[in-house]
Amino acid sequence: MGTHYPIQIQPGDGTFGKIRKIVGIQLSSPYPDICYKLVMPDYGICIIGSVLAELGFDVEIFIEHVEPPDWHAVSFADLVLMSTFSAAARRIYELADLIRAELKIPVVMGGTHATYFAEDCLKHCDVVVLREGDETIAELIRALSTGRPLSQVAGIAFRENGRTRRTKDRAVPKTFDTIQNYRLIRGMGRFSWMDVLRRSRVPLVTVQSSRGCPFHCRFCIVDTMFGGGYRVRGIESLVEDLRDKRRYGKELLFVDNYFGADISYTKRLLTRIIEEAFDFDIIVLCRIEIARDPELLVLMRRAGVTALYVGIESIQPETLKDYAKRQTVERIQSSIATFHQHGFRLSGSFVIGADTDTPATIEETVAFARANGIEVCYFFPLWGHYVERKLGNRPLIPRHRSIFKGWDYCDGNFVTHFPLHLRPSQLQQAVIDSHRKIYTPAEFWEALRKRDWIAVKEKAANRYAWQFIEKGLRHYIPWLQQIEEGFYDRNGRLLEDRLKKRVEKDPVWTFPAPEMPDDAGGSGFRTHGRLLSSGAAAQIVRCKSL
Repeated sequence: MGTHYPIQIQPGDGTFGKIRKIVGIQLSSPYPDICYKLVMPDYGICIIGSVLAELGFDVEIFIEHVEPPDWHAVSFADLVLMSTFSAAARRIYELADLIRAELKIPVVMGGTHATYFAEDCLKHCDVVVLREGDETIAELIRALSTGRPLSQVAGIAFRENGRTRRTKDRAVPKTFDTIQNYRLIRGMGRFSWMDVLRRSRVPLVTVQSSRGCPFHCRFCIVDTMFGGGYRVRGIESLVEDLRDKRRYGKELLFVDNYFGADISYTKRLLTRIIEEAFDFDIIVLCRIEIARDPELLVLMRRAGVTALYVGIESIQPETLKDYAKRQTVERIQSSIATFHQHGFRLSGSFVIGADTDTPATIEETVAFARANGIEVCYFFPLWGHYVERKLGNRPLIPRHRSIFKGWDYCDGNFVTHFPLHLRPSQLQQAVIDSHRKIYTPAEFWEALRKRDWIAVKEKAANRYAWQFIEKGLRHYIPWLQQIEEGFYDRNGRLLEDRLKKRVEKDPVWTFPAPEMPDDAGGSGFRTHGRLLSSGAAAQIVRCKSL
């Protein structure tokens, strides 16, 4: 059985001993999101586990929607790694508290939520790995095993002498050729049609060919999570990765923030994929700029790219400028036509609820999507509660206009701010109505009439999945109606001064204060995190008899 270590870390005391067995855990959010009907392991926790396995550690990963964490297996770990995102934070905290209290095993958290809310996470874990952890995690484990001071490990946060210390930033990895080892994931394999029916989930394997993005949209987290510029992966490493992934299925997603940003590299990569004849059905995340290169689009189709997830975000010129999208409505429209001419099916991402948005502009956005034949649409309420350096170490949304009912509601579908020109409840209803209009029976029958079988399948599948998401949003609206009362005039304009005074007096529903680096630069965080109540964490894990 693995050695259990004291939870209170004393840097340099050498009490952690030799770490051999490591368990990684990814938990699901309590409310369904757009990935709810997919079997798609988190990319980060699998990469970190694969890095450690290559270094000789005994690694096992639990992805909850594949197979929930096994308490008996966790109890044998010397160290537990937890992948975090905000919507699952409450459940992650509860399980981490249970592991530390009952098993006396140290817990390390990483990922988006841990990077932005390290102070809050450190109430429930021992160390936070910030941003990209490929290189940080190995150095951290060596420090824990040998007693080396954690202050010497770049890219982490931890508690010392009653305060949170944040070490110097770590340079981003210049190479990231590690292949995700799905064999480390308990229960992961090639899913049969019976598995798909039993789980009511469709498998989607993932790869990554680049990190970062050359664009700097104001609402996007990429600059923080993948700073250091746009970088590409070695092509032969990626080809080897694809060979391995093909054993797990045909549906493949490139998780690159912007597939095709480096045109020359992307063409070489696509040529190799064509040569290998993998026969994948590939989805990529991209911008409209790739429509300018017909040769690239032809290569993408030949390589098996059938679907594009396009970050359109808005069709309002003022909003596009405010988002720093660097694209025009005319260019968006012509690019959509080009994509359709090349036979791609489209998923359009739209962010609604900006300061320039009104009920009318949201209606126009939906009409634009329908008129241009975008098969699948996602309408996300604006999210802007992370502190960003590019915004002057401030969040996009002022704190007095933020809304926080709990981490459970931070999955990108729930409204979490007071818009300027419509009430929060109006925006939430607009999110629901916008999706309904894309997946109406009339839209479905129109696709049938045109014999557009891809559109029929996509609209049917997404309407089915959306009904599970919508249920939670409907139940959320009455609470929004309660807190917005008295803060809007007859024309639906936010009475911002009144709201600000109320928040100053009683910030009961306000988002946890953003964590800002101290003036000393990297020496620590001010303590702003809000402690969330714990629940029955034991329900998260599935216990097995010995």
